[in-house]
Amino acid sequence: MSPTFTTPAGIALHYVVDGDASGRPLVLVHGTSAQLIGWHDGFVAALVRAGFRVIRFDNRDVGLSEQTGAPDQLEAHYDLADMADDVVAVLDELGVARAHVAGMSMGGYIAQLVAIRHPRRVASLGLLSTSPSSEPEFLVGDHGDGSPETALPALQDRDAYIAEFVSDQRWLQSPGFPFDSREAAELGAHSFDRMYRPDGVLRQWNALVRGPLERRELLRAVTAPAVIIHGRGDQSLHWHAALVLAELLPQAEVHIFEEMGHDVPRELWPEFAAALARTALRAERPTDA
Repeated sequence: MSPTFTTPAGIALHYVVDGDASGRPLVLVHGTSAQLIGWHDGFVAALVRAGFRVIRFDNRDVGLSEQTGAPDQLEAHYDLADMADDVVAVLDELGVARAHVAGMSMGGYIAQLVAIRHPRRVASLGLLSTSPSSEPEFLVGDHGDGSPETALPALQDRDAYIAEFVSDQRWLQSPGFPFDSREAAELGAHSFDRMYRPDGVLRQWNALVRGPLERRELLRAVTAPAVIIHGRGDQSLHWHAALVLAELLPQAEVHIFEEMGHDVPRELWPEFAAALARTALRAERPTDA
């Protein structure tokens, strides 16, 4: 199933569903600039085997979802809260009253906001390589000064885009596992062919800058079971964020992997799938268990 629909906010979103209709609904929310194909089919298959019905979608301004501005418009007329509402709109479109929600990086920010803004819609949370705030203590590397992007990006041809994509993936990769440059190039090519709109990526970044970027106090009210996964080799968000998230969320299970970076490495797919399934089972227990 790969349809596109229009949300109540008037945004066209494209999504894909994998797995049996009787499986536990699990929404995967990706990070800045990543299309739904960034969730590897092999990882999705592992989640399906773990009993999930997996829902992936392109966040607004990337992939086959709506571009919210013209190529010369970089201002984002939305923020992360609006993107959290997009997740709920996908669930509504599918007739899903309550789902497990897992997010990676910025997708983790969005997943947190879904649980904060729509607690009855979230059965459990999966927070991968993410943080509860964008304060400097959680940042690794250059994240800019927090200002919106205002300069139009230079357009690249396909080969240049793929080369830059591979370089970026190499920087984010898990240091403890081999880097597959061929697979990264294939994903870069697929991403370019599917939708190449650098202005959309910058609008999405500007939406991220708008926030809400500080969620720590709001997260204390989240009661859904959660699994928090992070790598000590994360080159974007510090693994200390996982420990802070665990302090804020009363029903959190934490996994910190020495070999992992800011990615979802193939070698850890079985452990990730098992942890998400275990957390989903915790959500099904009676509240007094």
